[in-house]
Amino acid sequence: MPWFFNRLTNTDLPEFWEAYRQKMQQSYTYNTPIEKVRFVVFDTETTGLNVKKDHLLSIGAVSIQNFQLTVKDSFECFVQQSYQSNGESIRVHGILPVMKSHQMDEWQAVAAFTEFLSNGVLVGHHVGFDIGMVNKVLKTKIKQKLWNKKIDTLDMAIRLSPSADNNQRESLGLDHLCQKYQIPVSDRHTSAGDALITGILFMKLLARLQDRGIKTLGQLLHKPMF
Repeated sequence: MPWFFNRLTNTDLPEFWEAYRQKMQQSYTYNTPIEKVRFVVFDTETTGLNVKKDHLLSIGAVSIQNFQLTVKDSFECFVQQSYQSNGESIRVHGILPVMKSHQMDEWQAVAAFTEFLSNGVLVGHHVGFDIGMVNKVLKTKIKQKLWNKKIDTLDMAIRLSPSADNNQRESLGLDHLCQKYQIPVSDRHTSAGDALITGILFMKLLARLQDRGIKTLGQLLHKPMF
């Protein structure tokens, strides 16, 4: 963690962030066995693909620990929107402006997700984008960002393919990998549905990496050549 993270006092932070700070002091080490780690697989639906200009529509997440995906330990919220969605965006993510259940504003949604996340290790497909969307809200409100370790299932898939390299990253989309690893696809382009699908993909990839001797979090985060 950066040195200034611990210098912030309770009066500088919202209550949820102070709780998050305390949890991150108990962050997993690189020697932690994989089965002891709580992985939080998450996805965001957004108004577009520009982190600077676009906004969150929803956040969905599931947790995995001891090689078990726990549906009960899951998270989903929809974000209130003040704009009019166009037809194309509705077809892609399936979220209508009139959906009212469980809606929060963007700040409330990010605060709730941070509480759910705690000190878990973040997992996602192209996870940097989703983290960037969450961090944009945190930076705007409290000039902070998430400090959790992170894993991209895209990078895991590349590690497992002898011929894979960075030139193939764009072709290894979630749909392609679900077909390759025989994962049924449902509720695509919803944050909760994509988080669940990505969680199943993560467990399949993790099992294969374990067969190659990956046993600790540090080994999983590292990217050795096989």
